[in-house]
Amino acid sequence: MTPPNQQQPTVNPRHFLVMAMVFGTLLVAAVLLWVLEVISLGVFIGAVAVIAVAQALVVLRIVRGARRRADDGGRTPGGTSTIGPDSPAARYGYDPTDDLRRP
Repeated sequence: MTPPNQQQPTVNPRHFLVMAMVFGTLLVAAVLLWVLEVISLGVFIGAVAVIAVAQALVVLRIVRGARRRADDGGRTPGGTSTIGPDSPAARYGYDPTDDLRRP
């Protein structure tokens, strides 16, 4: 179970659609090359194995990215303060409290 303050990871369904299209195209190409006897059975089995491993790695990366985004969801970028030298705007050279320090 997840702690109550932690969000559930959400995965963009478009990633899976693109992945299915790319790997499906590669698999269809491998099948056509095997049926037309351009590649041998051993090369075909190797290609299918490579496609399966690559697809599993892509799924793992998608899920890890979703978990990382869910874990970082409650944090403000650039630190805990939204104003001051550690604020996100200070990274771009702008500090909203800079005029308060001048005499």
